[in-house]
Amino acid sequence: MGIQYQIRCFESDIVVRENQGAYRLSISVRSNPLGSGNRIAEYDTEERAVLAAKRFCQLYTIAREYGYHLDGGEFQKTDMPPLPVANILELQLSEAELRALLDQEARIYDMYLSL
Repeated sequence: MGIQYQIRCFESDIVVRENQGAYRLSISVRSNPLGSGNRIAEYDTEERAVLAAKRFCQLYTIAREYGYHLDGGEFQKTDMPPLPVANILELQLSEAELRALLDQEARIYDMYLSL
């Protein structure tokens, strides 16, 4: 399972590894370089996996601005439904579209709490 692509994102590395024709996108903390990291998504081509790795850090930055943290393969925020990262990557949302989605989730949740 060789590393095909790697970028730094906050205190972690976003890594694409090839394993038997599949390309696994994962995140691993820099303090544990020997670990294989947490799996985020899997792709059938290296190109798709590398594009997803590049997008992931941008999306993760925005999610953190909104108070979300990464837990396994999901963006999570207290008392909010989890957002599966693989699904968000598959939608190929722009930064503005992700912000709109997170704003919408907050409005829906606020409406639900006021009932």
